[in-house]
Amino acid sequence: MDDDTTSGRALIERLLCYAVDEVAGAIGAGVSLVRDGKITEVSAVGAAARLDRLQWEVGEGPVVRAHHTERSVLSDDLRADPEYPALRRSLTGTYVSGLPGTVGAVAMPGSWDEGGPSQFSLYLERKPSEKTVAVLDRIEPMVSHALATVVFCEKESMRADQMAKMVQYRRVIEQCKGALMATTGVSAPRAFELLDRASQRYNVRLRELAVALAEHVGNAPAEHPDDVGHVLTPTESARTAARQLWRAVARASKAENGH
Repeated sequence: MDDDTTSGRALIERLLCYAVDEVAGAIGAGVSLVRDGKITEVSAVGAAARLDRLQWEVGEGPVVRAHHTERSVLSDDLRADPEYPALRRSLTGTYVSGLPGTVGAVAMPGSWDEGGPSQFSLYLERKPSEKTVAVLDRIEPMVSHALATVVFCEKESMRADQMAKMVQYRRVIEQCKGALMATTGVSAPRAFELLDRASQRYNVRLRELAVALAEHVGNAPAEHPDDVGHVLTPTESARTAARQLWRAVARASKAENGH
């Protein structure tokens, strides 16, 4: 393992520790990566080492759902969440003894590369709040970039051009969040939630919606990779979703300002 890989993994672990320290009641944080069907638990601190692994083993939970849907997933309490019966049953076993009575969770997809997104997870002894999501939203880009360095240096399937594409489309998502925040005055987590809900409602991938929204608002092509083969061209469904979202946001902003 070379120095870049070692430093990348160390940075990921420090960021996970920072996330746990920043969120009251946090008991662990982790990062998983799925590429070509192979699951890699890249790094974990605290209870995440057991909880991330358990979800992959039983095939359900916020981390698994975040992987399949490429959307953020929250659970007020994994011990009582009806969405994950197999996970609930497993949490009564000795495998995860020592956990608090309530185990809240947030799983957030990282890389928006089509090769397979990473999953950034955080666990708490209470249900997650908006502040929980805000902390992860702030740290996740740094985790994704550190993870890209690790994967590239270990000569996995992600090439330099793929990493560049991942970073560029992440910036498009951040730009859209900024536009929503400026127009509506909402927080960063709320802006991401607006994007996420629109992607679910119209059944389009979030990064495709972000590109369509950036082009609709800016009336110009969104930032994209230099290689035309990697440029994402939004479908008409994504463009329709972007127009509808921006129309609703503008209408709500006018109503808020009394216009």
